[in-house]
Amino acid sequence: MGMLLKEFLKSCSDVLLARGKMFVVLNGLFFVVVLASALVASFVFVLPPLEEGTSVIQNGLFGDSWVLTFLFIFFSNLILSAFLVVTLPGLAFFVLSCLLLSYRSVFWGSLLAFSPISQFLAALPTIVLEGEAYVIAAVAGTTLGLSWFKPNWVFRGESLSRREALVRAFKECFSLYFWVVLVLFVAAIVETLTIYLL
Repeated sequence: MGMLLKEFLKSCSDVLLARGKMFVVLNGLFFVVVLASALVASFVFVLPPLEEGTSVIQNGLFGDSWVLTFLFIFFSNLILSAFLVVTLPGLAFFVLSCLLLSYRSVFWGSLLAFSPISQFLAALPTIVLEGEAYVIAAVAGTTLGLSWFKPNWVFRGESLSRREALVRAFKECFSLYFWVVLVLFVAAIVETLTIYLL
């Protein structure tokens, strides 16, 4: 059992390492756009100050139920945000994963521009973790889209048909989604603790 788990983890790590350049580029894109949009929003838009104690998450998402809040955050981030919004559009056209990842970072940056420093610092671990998960989801979507669009770009040195490349890309996608699930699981724990304890 331990040997199988070790092999599985190694195969998932190998896939992520093989897409290391794409991961680094998309990581840079995501976090640079978050910072840039936060700076732009803070200079361009002026919002009225929030009343003392006003918060959309002040009482948690589901009252006192930590478990329901955690499950809601985890599954909505995994299914809606990562898979449906970031990865799946990339299958149709590889550029869409990058564009939708950028859109998410603009949205986050705009929100952060108007957050009090205490809320920003509290949200920072969640932002970093969820950001990494969405970056990996974008790597999966970009790989899927490129596999049928330009197989030789994705699998250099191999002569694969579009169908063979797409099948390989789906296998990679499952390995990459192990990391997406793991990171979003941790992020959901952190976000739930942030909501209820801070």
